Parts: sequence; C-alpha cells; structure tokens
Amino acid sequence: MEKPREKLLLHNDAKELRIEELLSIILGHGTANINVYKLSEHLADFLRSKLNQQITIDDLTQFEGVGEAKAAQILSALELGRRFASNSIQKRLSDDNWDFADLKQSERQYGVHFFHHYTAKFIPQIPSKIIKQFAKSNDIVVDPFMGSGTALIEAKLLGCHSYGLDTNPLAVKIAKAKTMLMNETKAKEIDRFLEWVEKRKRYPDKASINSLEQDPFPVIKSWFRPDVAYKINLILNEINNYSPDVQNFLQIGLSTLLKGMSNARMDSVTPVLPENPIYTDKKHYYREVNNLTRKIPVYGRVYSQINRMKYAIMYLNKETDNKLVCKPIIGDARELSKHVKHCDLIVTSPPYWSAQNYARIHMLSFKIFDIKTEEGKEIGRVSTSYLDDMEIVFNQIASILKGHFALVIGEDIKKRSNERLFSIAQRIGFHHVDTVTRRISNQVSRAKQIKIEFIYIFRI
Repeated sequence: MEKPREKLLLHNDAKELRIEELLSIILGHGTANINVYKLSEHLADFLRSKLNQQITIDDLTQFEGVGEAKAAQILSALELGRRFASNSIQKRLSDDNWDFADLKQSERQYGVHFFHHYTAKFIPQIPSKIIKQFAKSNDIVVDPFMGSGTALIEAKLLGCHSYGLDTNPLAVKIAKAKTMLMNETKAKEIDRFLEWVEKRKRYPDKASINSLEQDPFPVIKSWFRPDVAYKINLILNEINNYSPDVQNFLQIGLSTLLKGMSNARMDSVTPVLPENPIYTDKKHYYREVNNLTRKIPVYGRVYSQINRMKYAIMYLNKETDNKLVCKPIIGDARELSKHVKHCDLIVTSPPYWSAQNYARIHMLSFKIFDIKTEEGKEIGRVSTSYLDDMEIVFNQIASILKGHFALVIGEDIKKRSNERLFSIAQRIGFHHVDTVTRRISNQVSRAKQIKIEFIYIFRI
C-alpha cells in the first residue's frame, strides 16, 4: 500500500489525498494498540460529525494516540485551511449590489425597526448581509455606535449574541424597547394599556387644561396645544402604572409621535416653532399647516403605534432564541473593552466629524421623559479631536475582536475623514479584506449631501 507521505511527494498535490491520509501525515505514528491509519479513520469520522462546530483540544485528546501536542497540530492545520478557504473561496461582499435603490420605506423599517425615528441610522439590510457573511450561529456581534439598535436586532434574527454601546440615553431606550423579551405578563400589560387608550378615544374626558396636575415639561404651552398637552399628560400618568420594561416600551411608542403632535414645524428635523401658527410646510408639497385648528388624534395615533409595536415585538420573540444575549448598553465606544471582553464581528456606522446633535433633534422626548445627557462629550461634536477619538475606538476594537470589522461610513469630500479612518485602521494592524461602494438613493435618514457610502471590511 502506498504510504500517504510518499503519495503526496509523488503527486505533489495534497488534493490527491483523502482526509484520512492527510491526518496520518500530521499524526506521524500511532500507538501499540492502534496504528496511525486506523486512528486517522476514527479522527476523520469525528471531524465529519462536527462539521461547522467548534472543536477543542479536549475533543481530540480523547482519542488514544493523540496528546496535546498532536491535538494542537491538528487544530492549527484545520484553522489554516479554514482561513485560506475563507479568503479565497468566499464570495466578496463587493461583488453584490448594495445600492438598495428599489427598497420601499416599509422594507427599510420592517419588523421592530419602525419603532422610533432616528436620524442617520443605516438600513437593516446592511448589517444583515455583513452578519450573514462573517458570523455563524452563537457568534458575538458588537456595534460600538449602536444608535437605535439596528445591528443588534439583525444579529439576533440571524442567531447571534449582540452588544451595543451608545452615549445617547434615548438611543438606549429605543434599542431596549426593540429588543424587549416578551412574556405573557408583559403582553397583558400592553393590552391593558391599549384598552385604556381605546376607552379614552371612545369616551373623551371633558376636563380642561386647567385640571392638568403638572406640565409634561416647562415649555408645554408653546410646543403643544392645550388639548393635546392634556391628553399627553394623561397618557404619561397612565404609563407609570406598568412594569419598567413595559413603561419603556410605551414611552418609546409615545416619543416617536411627539414632534408630529406638537406645534413644531413639520419641515424641520430639529424641533423649531414657526413664527406664526399658520405656516407653509416647505418639505411636504408646500401645503398650509394651521396649528390652531389641525386635527391631532392623540389617542388614535398612540393606539395605532403601540398596537403595531406589540405585534412586531411578539413576532421578533417568536422567531428568535430568547437565550441569545441582546444587550444595549449606555456607554462610550472609547471604553468598549470595559463593557465587552471579546467578540467575533464588529458592525458599525460611526458618527461623522460633524455629528448629529441628537439631544436637540429629540428635544421633546428628552424634556418630557426628563432624559439627562452630557452634551459635547460624544465623538464628533468636537471636530478637532474626532480622528484621535476614533483611533482610541479602533484600538479598543482591536483589543476584543477575533474576526472581521465592518466600518460603514459616508464619503467625506471636504475633510476626507473616511480615507483617514481607513488609514488609521491599517496603521493599528487591521488587514483590509474588501471595500463596498454604495450609492445612497431615496435618502430617509442620511445627510442629504452624502451621495456615496463605503463599507470597509477589515480583519484583525
């Protein structure tokens, strides 16, 4: 019989050898009780049974004739093969079309993604495709700039554990609502709230604004009509009757409706009061808006939003494993390693050097729910320290990551920050694997001046 080593030397091509023969070359010899060929057969059968599963030193040393040294050699050979195969055979992300030009608004906000408006978040299709490519079941996915939790939700849908950080307390509230673990008690609480809203809608209270116990926030008289403020205050008082998770869930449902029910201009992202209560909405077909008389069905909007949210969160819980960790964290990406010790994949869209001021954009929510935040300390608010701050974040990522790093960032023609971040990543030691270039069309929550977005794929 031709020996495996001789066969390899003769053909000069490892593909000519069976798995058992390749293993026998690594093993070198057997024991007094089992020859190397028989041992290789047993090992090959075991490896086939563990396809796509993690194999440890202990798994291999259970076989007679395989000590820790041989087990380490086998694992090293398997990992080398996996890495080379991943780099040479795996389809490159850049081979696909990433423009998503034909996506409808409903497709950009499917499932729980519609819960709350959040400026400059990436569409769920982006993290979904990245996670499918670079993570497997039970891997840990981290987004250091979590925003409203898009990447965390997609990771959970794909069977991965996930952690997300953000310095914005409202972002964490939104992400917690989107990832809330449901049970029968919480479902009944939400139903009880909906029954209360439905009752209010059918039998409106005749009380006046004068019976308001306290204002939702100090500037209520300018931001909301008295009739609207009165109903919002009743809803806030009712929300306080539920458990903390359900309170947060209901608050987020109300929060996303606040601006639309307020006197703020409808054509401004940041809440701004019009000079006159009757004004022209320059964003929506130049229609006239009359804040004095326009219909604002507070209870109807709240009922519709919460009811839709309830079915979405129930579906997410039904379709995913509730044992998966899905944890939104209030924290700074510059201190990532304090919150997460290791992960398999990073997917994130960092702030730009001229970062959005979320406290101003969501001013009504911050005031009505008494959300406190330290303005000016978040990355991007101080342009002179932006690159230094991002380098700290990249070093933090390098300290916990053992897989791929996907950086989603728009083209910065003026300051070339995307190019500079790319260079920083390489300088730290990230290996560039691929670059996806996508055209941003039908923009909903991106800055309008950004036409091109890059997805840089690195591996540590």
